[in-house]
Amino acid sequence: MRIAPVNLKTLAYALDIEGFDSRPVLQQCGIESNEALREDGEWMPVGVFDRMMAAAIEATGDPAFGLVVGRSLALMKYGVITPLVVSTPSLRQALEDLGRFARLALDRSEIELVESGQGVHLLVQPVVHGGLSGRFRLEQVATSAVQMLRFAGATNASIHHVDFPHAIPTEHEARYTSTFGPRINFDRKECVVRFDPALLDARLPSHDPVAYLAARARAESALAALHAGSNLADQVRQWLLGAFPRLPTVAETAQHLGMNERSVRRQLAMLETTHADLIQECQRLMAERWLAEGKMPLKQIAESLGFSSVHSFHRAFRRWVGLTPSAWREGSGDNPRATSSAD
Repeated sequence: MRIAPVNLKTLAYALDIEGFDSRPVLQQCGIESNEALREDGEWMPVGVFDRMMAAAIEATGDPAFGLVVGRSLALMKYGVITPLVVSTPSLRQALEDLGRFARLALDRSEIELVESGQGVHLLVQPVVHGGLSGRFRLEQVATSAVQMLRFAGATNASIHHVDFPHAIPTEHEARYTSTFGPRINFDRKECVVRFDPALLDARLPSHDPVAYLAARARAESALAALHAGSNLADQVRQWLLGAFPRLPTVAETAQHLGMNERSVRRQLAMLETTHADLIQECQRLMAERWLAEGKMPLKQIAESLGFSSVHSFHRAFRRWVGLTPSAWREGSGDNPRATSSAD
């Protein structure tokens, strides 16, 4: 799974606001500084974010720092979601927008509205699970969820209870009560925030129609750009397959598509792939096709795919499919089987 760099930028800014230096925390993740992260830059593995949260806990000495980040002013600085929530007409609309536009920063929303005959609640399912980092993210998202409820007018009485799957952190119990209210349960199956359903559709006095429509337009524009890139991987595959045996560079692919190189890298990252990944995928597809046809010796296939030797082709093919090229060809069904001294 990959996430947008805005998640890391927000955490780094929250550290700086709270009087900590975010640079060594980012450097532990291989990032020079917050300025080096671009909001529209390449998405990165969620493991990098996991390491950053662990480093933030170490730097602050606060295992409950997620409670701080969940209501930090840093959330106002980056991304398109917060301006929507601030100007939204209702809590229900805010949650719908959150579900629709979460894809701009993550592969899914971490907050889900659940309505049933037993009432309504928010189910919190963070993208990072387990360990201190998982608890950090869980508490950050849960704090943000409760902040949304309070923004919609919720009081301690209208927040019926908040459940957490981890044990009670006795040393920070007062902070939990201050953040979530007095009715908190620990060691539960899931993280759930149950609240008064009347909050969902109450008109918010802070609703600004002009600001909301402007924020919505920006979010829709960003989402449209993301969707426009959803078939980019297929376009790159077709270009690469047509270019064999030559292996085009990212710059050549970008020029062919009429895009700049950074946009190609960023949009492919949003699709959780890279130009190099697609080259390997196309190499595998062509290798399987030629092996199944049985007309070319392995040496010629290796050369046609851009490998320096049959040995390197063997190693790559085994990594792709778990078999050597010869074993795969022998088990490729009713297709012709060619033999050669190169096998």
